[in-house]
Amino acid sequence: MTFPDADGLCERDESGCTSKPSDQNDNFTWNSDNNAVYDLIYSDPCNDRVVAPTTIQDKMWTFLGVARVCTLSSHSTWSQTATTIFGSQAGTSGSSLSLLNVPIGMYYDQVNNRLIVADFGNARILQFSINNPPSLATVIAGGNGGGCTMNQLYWPDGIGVDSSGQLYVADYLCNQVVRFPSNSNSTTNSTIIGSAGSAGLISINQLTNDIYVVSNSDNAVYKFVGGSGSPVVAAGGNGNGNASDQLSGPNGVYYDYLYTNSLYVTDNGNYRVMKYPSGSTNATYGTVVAGGNGAGSGANQLNDPRSILVDNTGNLYIADGSNNRIQRWLQNASSGTTIVGGTQGTASDQLNWPEQILFDRYQNLLVADRYNNRIQSFNLTAC
Repeated sequence: MTFPDADGLCERDESGCTSKPSDQNDNFTWNSDNNAVYDLIYSDPCNDRVVAPTTIQDKMWTFLGVARVCTLSSHSTWSQTATTIFGSQAGTSGSSLSLLNVPIGMYYDQVNNRLIVADFGNARILQFSINNPPSLATVIAGGNGGGCTMNQLYWPDGIGVDSSGQLYVADYLCNQVVRFPSNSNSTTNSTIIGSAGSAGLISINQLTNDIYVVSNSDNAVYKFVGGSGSPVVAAGGNGNGNASDQLSGPNGVYYDYLYTNSLYVTDNGNYRVMKYPSGSTNATYGTVVAGGNGAGSGANQLNDPRSILVDNTGNLYIADGSNNRIQRWLQNASSGTTIVGGTQGTASDQLNWPEQILFDRYQNLLVADRYNNRIQSFNLTAC
């Protein structure tokens, strides 16, 4: 078939879309922000593929099989009940390849629609497809008992993958960050790239391969420039405290290289989220962008914030551990709203200490439900 050019995909007037190409499906609308939303799919039998634009507005194409065209906004909503995509729906832990034992860090492979999970209690890294979730996952690192030797992990916490497909693991108990080559398995040896006391979650700038890792015991965030060399302090590192240049037991880190070009840190012991400009050091003063009003369950409070995401408009999404909820804080807001969770338990609308959160390519919310030993997916219901 012949594809229309990008400018010919839709003719629009002020009221919205007035004509659509015959080969697209019917689930296509324009929202008030002039963004294309929902599913837009073209078949390309000559090349044995299905093509979907990530946004009509941006005129960008991806070859993903199926893609949802949606831009998150302050009005986006998610189902209040989740689907367990891996682990035990009932919250049971285990060491088989169908179970988890305290999942913490996650990395989402958008191109292949795969999820990589740090299986903390089993000292291994697992990988599985979200397209057709298998009954068994594949071990891609560790799984040889707890230890700090080259083919072992002890307490894997944070994970990330760089632009060349190399896997990085922050090992909390080994106080180090290690690297595995792409296509690694349980027999593959790692390379130590550097030390970080009580290493927590990882965030990688895919444009530069700079690696940011939380050091819980050092009350700091370290940066490995280009993924190697001696780490430099990117935030904190000035002792345990609540000053603007201090952190207290930080856990989560997120470098937003797409939209705000800023570093975000979940400052667990201070019950707040801090924001730092690009190029920050231990001398940089951060800005409180969420919480900071003591531990609690109020709309303006957090209690053990674990991880954070930032969307295209600068809105924050925070895993609020002890409150068993995921909070959304609009940019410059003084309080947040609960988008899912809020009650401890094993039911599909409950969480038990949410850790890392991610969005998949359909903007469904993925949650590492730590003490329920499962990965939950809350489907997007409105953009």
